[in-house]
Amino acid sequence: MAFISAYPALPAFALALVALFTKTSLTSVLQVVSRLRAGTFPIPEDARLMRKRPAEAEADFVRRCANVWRNDTENLPLFLVLALAYVLLGATAESAQMLFGTYVVLRYAHTLIFLLGLQPWRAVLYLASMAVCWTIAVRSLMLALGEM
Repeated sequence: MAFISAYPALPAFALALVALFTKTSLTSVLQVVSRLRAGTFPIPEDARLMRKRPAEAEADFVRRCANVWRNDTENLPLFLVLALAYVLLGATAESAQMLFGTYVVLRYAHTLIFLLGLQPWRAVLYLASMAVCWTIAVRSLMLALGEM
């Protein structure tokens, strides 16, 4: 418990980490289920396993799930590193809960909107999540410089 008292924002970080891990895991499961439902398997060994001929391409929704996954692997690590730095620099529990919680909600919404193919909302949610990351970055810089 002494470790948590030294870093009061750590529980908010842990909750955000688990929430984002859950989201990406669910996206992966959705991709597998969608591939099975579509019955299209472009990877030869997958097609052989399912006793199908290799498909020319993935089904549209399977590809959309893959795009969500790729987007997460591009963006979530940046957030997690920024968030961890913010925690280690002494962020308050309240500010971390607000910022990390907002980011998680935005990313869940972004995934749903991405899967539904709704623009401009996907871009709006992406930009909003980047604004949260920039807020964390600026606050981290201020903490590092002793200005907060």
